[in-house]
Amino acid sequence: MKTCPRCGLKTVESTEVCEDCGLRFERLALATNKDAKRKKLRGDRSFIIKTKTLPSDVSFIKLLLYTIFLGIFGGHCYYTGRYLRGAMFTINMILLIAFTVFNGYFLSLWGGHFFEIVMPFCGAILCVWIYDIFAVALKRFKVPVAIDLLGED
Repeated sequence: MKTCPRCGLKTVESTEVCEDCGLRFERLALATNKDAKRKKLRGDRSFIIKTKTLPSDVSFIKLLLYTIFLGIFGGHCYYTGRYLRGAMFTINMILLIAFTVFNGYFLSLWGGHFFEIVMPFCGAILCVWIYDIFAVALKRFKVPVAIDLLGED
């Protein structure tokens, strides 16, 4: 069984066209992450889908290394064009560094309850990074690709 990356319908492996959304599965081989990044930056999201199958222009080894070593800063998200998710990681790390450097100041805020309120959110984002490491290692990380859903050239 395989799952359509556009609509999520599970179909038989030999199926060439998704019965629900009409996606031609052979077009996935032509889809690239580079085109998806360009379209996202232009604001055109009409032909961008996320797939677990890595396109030809995304290296598994690079993605895994980015996730392990730079993932805490969102490096793997920037590499694959998931910019908002990458920004979430980057902002989280900037905040954690600021909380470490200016620890005395933040401890005095709100009677010492500042960290009780803010740190669970930062910890949750760090858990997302750990999840992403496993998702990439197990080839379950979704990468945006640009594809012509109608099958036109």
